[in-house]
Amino acid sequence: MDKRIKGRENYPTKEVDPDNFIDDKDVNEMISNIDDITFQKEDFYRLYNCVDCGECPTEKDRIRLKHKYIEQGFTFDDLEDMRKCFEKYRTPYPMNEMRIKIPEGIPKESDTLFFMGCLSTMKIPRYTQHALEYLLYHDIDFTILDKEICCGWPWYVSGSNRELEVCMSENIEIFKDFNEIICLCPACYHLFRNDYLEVMDNKIKISYITEYLRPSKEKKTGKLAFQHLCQLEFRGKDQIDSFVEKIFEKSGYEIIDIPHYCCGHGLGRMHRIDVIDAVGELRIKDFDKENIDYITTYCVSCWWWLYRFSKKYRIHPKAKDVFELLM
Repeated sequence: MDKRIKGRENYPTKEVDPDNFIDDKDVNEMISNIDDITFQKEDFYRLYNCVDCGECPTEKDRIRLKHKYIEQGFTFDDLEDMRKCFEKYRTPYPMNEMRIKIPEGIPKESDTLFFMGCLSTMKIPRYTQHALEYLLYHDIDFTILDKEICCGWPWYVSGSNRELEVCMSENIEIFKDFNEIICLCPACYHLFRNDYLEVMDNKIKISYITEYLRPSKEKKTGKLAFQHLCQLEFRGKDQIDSFVEKIFEKSGYEIIDIPHYCCGHGLGRMHRIDVIDAVGELRIKDFDKENIDYITTYCVSCWWWLYRFSKKYRIHPKAKDVFELLM
C-alpha cells in the first residue's frame, strides 16, 4: 500500500477545515502551558476538529486539551446526549439491545471472549453476524456476552474521564473470567491492550480479529481494494496492511493499491459531524474506479462509512466485508 496521496494533506481535518486546525507546534505550546490555559466555548470547533486517526505525534496531547476543556465546565450537545444514553444503557447510543441475529453454535462458556463493541452490535449487525459466522466456520472456540458495556473510547477522546472510569471498572470485573479477548473494533483493541492491561491484575491476552483471518478454502476471483485502518497503522501495527492483503492474495483476489487516507469515521458520528462527513466524502471518491470490483475493510467504523457512502455516492465497486469475501 502506498502510504500517501500526492497533493493532499496528511491530516484529514486540516484538509477539510484548515481554519480550525491546530498544528503540532501549537499543540505542543498549549500543552507546555496547560495549567494556565483558559478556554472559551467557541474553542470547541478547534479542539474537536479531529477524528482521532492517530496520524499525528500529538494525538494524546490533543486529547489532553479536550479533557482540559471539559474540566473547565464546557460541554456540547452531542456529549450531553451521549451522557444521557450512557447513564441508561452503558453505551453512547440510545439503546443497548444487540441487533444481530446470533448464529447457532456459540458456546455459553469459553476462556475466550469475542468483544464486539457498541457500534458493531447496534449499527452494523450484518457485518458483526458475518464475523461470528466466520469464527464458527473456522472452529474458533469463543463466547460472547449477552450485553456489552462500552469500552470507554468515546469518552476518552471526548475528554470525559468519569464515564471512561466507569467503563473500565465494570468491564475489568467481567474480563477476570477470561484468558483472551478477541476484539472486532480497533478502538476497543487499542484501549484494552494499553489502558486496561496497565491496571488489570490478570494479564489477559488481547487479540484483534485480523489474527484469526485465514485464506479462503475456495479459490476466489476479483479485483479488490482496501480501506486500511488508521487505528492500527498509526498505533503500532504498521505492517497490518501487507499482512491482510497477503491473506486475500492467497485466496485468489488481485489487490488494487489505493494510497492510504483516513475515512474520517473512527469515532463513528460524534463531535464535528460536518468535518467527519467532509473527510468521508473526500475518501470515498478515491475508490470510484472501473478497475475495482470490491472494496472492503476490517474496521467496524470504516465499514459503517464504507457501506453507507458507497451507496450514497453510487461508486462503481461493490462494498463487501472481509468475512463475506473469505467465506
